[in-house]
Amino acid sequence: MSPRYVAGLDLGSTGVKVLVTDAHGEEVLIEQRPTPWRHGAGGTTDLLAADLLATISALLDDVAAELPEGSRIDAIAVSGMGETGFLVSGDNVVTAPAFAWFDPRGQEQVDALPSSLTDEFAGVTGLPVGVQVSVVKILHLRDTGLDLAGLRWFNLPEFVVLSLGGDAVSELSLSSRTGLLDQDSGEPWTEMLDYIGVGPDFLPPLVAAGADLGCATAPALPESVSGARLTVAGHDHLVSAVSGGAIPNDRYHVSMGTAEVLLRVVDAPLNRAARTRLADHLINAVRHVVPGQHVLVAGVKTGLLMRRALQLSDIHDRAGRDALDARIAALPVDSISDGGVEITGARNDDGVLSVTIRTDGVDSAELFRAILLHGNDEIARLIEALDAEVPAARSTLLTGGWADMASVRDTRAAVLPDVSVSTRSQDTAYGAALFAARLLTPEPAPQQQEKTMNELTTLERRGMAAISTDEGNMLIVAGDQRNGMKAVMTDAVDGPGSITKEQLADAKADLVRFLGNHAPAILLDPEVALPQIVDEDVLSRDTALVVGMDASGFEEVDGIRFTRFVEGMTPRKVRDLGGSAAKMLWYMRSDKQTIDSRVGDEIRELVKACTDEGLLLIVEILTYKLEGEPDEDYKAVFPTLIADATQISVECGAKVLKLPYPGSADACAAVTKAAQGVPWAVLSAGVDHETFIEQVRTAVANGASGAMAGRSLWKDSMAVSAETREDLLTNRALPRLNELRAAVNG
Repeated sequence: MSPRYVAGLDLGSTGVKVLVTDAHGEEVLIEQRPTPWRHGAGGTTDLLAADLLATISALLDDVAAELPEGSRIDAIAVSGMGETGFLVSGDNVVTAPAFAWFDPRGQEQVDALPSSLTDEFAGVTGLPVGVQVSVVKILHLRDTGLDLAGLRWFNLPEFVVLSLGGDAVSELSLSSRTGLLDQDSGEPWTEMLDYIGVGPDFLPPLVAAGADLGCATAPALPESVSGARLTVAGHDHLVSAVSGGAIPNDRYHVSMGTAEVLLRVVDAPLNRAARTRLADHLINAVRHVVPGQHVLVAGVKTGLLMRRALQLSDIHDRAGRDALDARIAALPVDSISDGGVEITGARNDDGVLSVTIRTDGVDSAELFRAILLHGNDEIARLIEALDAEVPAARSTLLTGGWADMASVRDTRAAVLPDVSVSTRSQDTAYGAALFAARLLTPEPAPQQQEKTMNELTTLERRGMAAISTDEGNMLIVAGDQRNGMKAVMTDAVDGPGSITKEQLADAKADLVRFLGNHAPAILLDPEVALPQIVDEDVLSRDTALVVGMDASGFEEVDGIRFTRFVEGMTPRKVRDLGGSAAKMLWYMRSDKQTIDSRVGDEIRELVKACTDEGLLLIVEILTYKLEGEPDEDYKAVFPTLIADATQISVECGAKVLKLPYPGSADACAAVTKAAQGVPWAVLSAGVDHETFIEQVRTAVANGASGAMAGRSLWKDSMAVSAETREDLLTNRALPRLNELRAAVNG
């Protein structure tokens, strides 16, 4: 069977990009062409629909030529800039050019707005009043002679989907940029529509990002693209932000394109008064591409200023930019006296690069650094305004083309907290491709090709939902280790062995507080962590509790290992501790044990007891090297041991499995076949995070249903010091969890 490919199309201010991935998110190819703007006097910048569609057509032809022979694009998602769009008649004829979001036209219309609208504008729409907002450009076109009767507004990505053959819609995150949407109701703002002189159908039907909008049926599409499913992924900065998974609420996602955007996620809309206060600082409070979430978007036009500085310095290629970057890094801190170079233009309502030079000898490196420092000044003002409304951010992720420059990264690190940099070259296009992948009709995974061997009861299904992501994949933070957790707390003055039960309990509470509460579920032990973590309200009500029933260590009989229950642990006790599910570990050598052995009897007995209690049981299997067994022999037989142990466990009644990574894609497929439809999650086994992420991606692509991770997430974040724990769990372990969530969800 040919691989399935999807495409993410990014309509950017500088370039139009298309990125193709396979169905599992692996990048296959990227193509790019310049955005075909028309530039006029005074900074006016607009776009003809024919030029945009010709650019996209050429890109799709490029993609078709590069695809492996016999392959096709099965789905396309389109993301792009906000504020810019086309007015289209009922028969889909474009009636005017699209104005760039940074086009200066429309100030007369802003000045003419009645106070009844300007006083309410920010509180209703979440946007500041200004020429950047789509409604102002629409008013400009109306006032310069365009009859709006019978027309509809399409933001650029929506227009492209329509032109490719998709449904006519308004996507919520893009519509949030127009000034026509009430942020509280999610419906068009009637008073503004009345002022413009249009009816409620001026905006096509509102949909969430990722909605299935039909197929690509436009004429002249390459054969390998025609018929692809279509969707609008949403506003480019927001799509970029989710390209690596969910964003922690205490992180800045900084998208560094023509606009430099600082983005914060909030789980509910701010009230009108807060939206108005933020708008006074040109900060938007609008809808996210993630259903139910909102974002605070603070922008500066430093990317635009930097681009113009490069042009002014006659730098037009990557080599020239890299050379400039190196020269900036070599500048002494005080290369220019205070006031020697003055820059303005970064404010989001400006964008005009204004340079005042009061000293001799200023070169392009000093000019560029002055622009960066000016950007820092503007960003500091935005952060102050944001901090007045929401808790201060604790970390920052830089994305976008400008983040490639060391001078940009170093300068921003002086004003933004704990800066890290995305490793992707095209975050927005990749994020759009993820939306496209969701449109694919899932091919039956190996575990779905036959009826599940051991069906879940209704109560067990509820337990399964509680430990899974919204997409239905298991994701559990493992915190049931005892001695293993002590061993990584290396700041203990007298060594890990000196750590008391109380200190370990405090550490586990912080593990829940700063990491586990961000996952669907956390696995904890009843010897140290429970019941205190539940009784002291540390565990979030939105995070399910999985209770570990196995005691530390094992007994050995004739070289075969057997685990023990924590004393007094039963399915009823798990319920009493607040558990949504239980987990029990068994060691197994499937070449030495069978379904009729002691381990088989133990699995059958506990599965039945948990089913009778209405409690979901996760059966964890570990294998091990026998005494005297050569390493190479054990390594060779390991995949088979895991697959055969899976089969034994399932035949003994296991309904959910937690298993080691069996070593390869083929081995994962063999485990999935052995599981006979029983869902299995891969465990981290203490490997480093980067290794585990790749293991999870491979396992999920070959039938696994999720992951359960402990040490790979937190082994370098646990400490005796509470302050150190909070810092490392929040800023190191939590981003790993978010990356793991994305890998689990495919």
